[in-house]
Amino acid sequence: MISTRSAARTRGATSVLALTALAACSPDAVTPTEAPSTNTVSAELLASTTPSGSVLQLVSRNTAGAATNAGSTTCALSADGSLVLFASDASNLVTGDTNGATDLFLRDLTTGVTTRVTTGTGGSQLRRGGRCVGGSMSPDGRFVAFNSTDNGGTVFVKDTHTGALTKASPDSGTVAQVTGFFGGALSDDGQKVVFRTQPALLYAGAYRWTNVIPARLMVRDLATGTLTTLPTDNGNVVDGEVIGVQFGISPDGERVTFVSSSSSLVAGDTNGRADVFVRDLATGATTIASSASSGAPTTGGGIFWRLSFVSNTQVAFLTGSASSLGDPGYYLKDIASGALQLVLHDSDGGSTAMLSGDARTVVFSRVYSGFNTRIIARDRLTGAETLVSASASGTPSNGNSTGGIIARNGSRVAFGSSASNLITPRPPSGVFQIYARALGAGAVGGQ
Repeated sequence: MISTRSAARTRGATSVLALTALAACSPDAVTPTEAPSTNTVSAELLASTTPSGSVLQLVSRNTAGAATNAGSTTCALSADGSLVLFASDASNLVTGDTNGATDLFLRDLTTGVTTRVTTGTGGSQLRRGGRCVGGSMSPDGRFVAFNSTDNGGTVFVKDTHTGALTKASPDSGTVAQVTGFFGGALSDDGQKVVFRTQPALLYAGAYRWTNVIPARLMVRDLATGTLTTLPTDNGNVVDGEVIGVQFGISPDGERVTFVSSSSSLVAGDTNGRADVFVRDLATGATTIASSASSGAPTTGGGIFWRLSFVSNTQVAFLTGSASSLGDPGYYLKDIASGALQLVLHDSDGGSTAMLSGDARTVVFSRVYSGFNTRIIARDRLTGAETLVSASASGTPSNGNSTGGIIARNGSRVAFGSSASNLITPRPPSGVFQIYARALGAGAVGGQ
């Protein structure tokens, strides 16, 4: 288990400059400079905004240094950016990988060691491997939550220090009218795991199926074994249920955020649409997070997704279309003060955005000429942008680069790319690889 002192040191690694700038007012009170949305950038600008001297590392490779022989995707970074969790279909990352399934791997950028996470307690490979969609990793990289397709969907937690594998979701068939479980959002200490139920389906005709009971969230306390079903609906599928596969738990494990179409969770919820909610696990209080700074609930617009806790009291989410909150984009809600701020417009990459823990740096992807997608890091206080998906010499990536994630302390960004010009020697052609770049001194989020 991660000690409180260790967690405090992890959070204390954030940039002194950023903390000083944000101490006088919360990120929601800051009016950051917004760089204009663009689809083309000159070569001179691209070169000038590439972090000088920063190291681009190939993450998706085995301990001997060989790149993966099959595609990979990003999952998570440790708080200090030294550990990268990624999923891969490759068979050459570790010895004995013969299950022919997607597995999760942890790459230590300091030691250069790659280990497989999706293994049994004794180290044996799992027949169905595992996926990180809906899962997460503790800030020190010790605990990893992941999904398996076993028994209709199972959620596991792996202790990468001891090798122990724990099944967090209930046994198959023990929850009435539920066929499986999905997710795995972890608290910082790795002891609380949030996941969603997959209800049995009922054929409604015309090639449509509906859930027999509402999809719900469950919380497993691994320290005590306690399993709690959260009140995310009123029991009526028509009235509402948990929507989507993205939800989150606060670093301290005290709050859960989710999207639900239920109108009975908060008094006065009469907008007739799904909302982002925050549930306090200690008090049982539920509040609407998808509301204006004035507290007015959302009207109009579409569904919310990409939910996450940026800090214990800040929730980020994406809106898919214009609403009473404003333009579609990536928003940050302070659940303590109620303040809401648009971090990044959808047209500028908001649908792919992720914030550092101090909310100063946002990383996202943007489409350039030739339909190349590149990874950008933006300083929200100055508007300065850093081209992350570039070679050491500053040459922009020549393929699609997606899945950008940023370390909590803002020191490193990891991303996936099909580019052939990022490193030498080039990795296998056509294989989506994972890279990591440190945001060096003077760059966005630099230490």
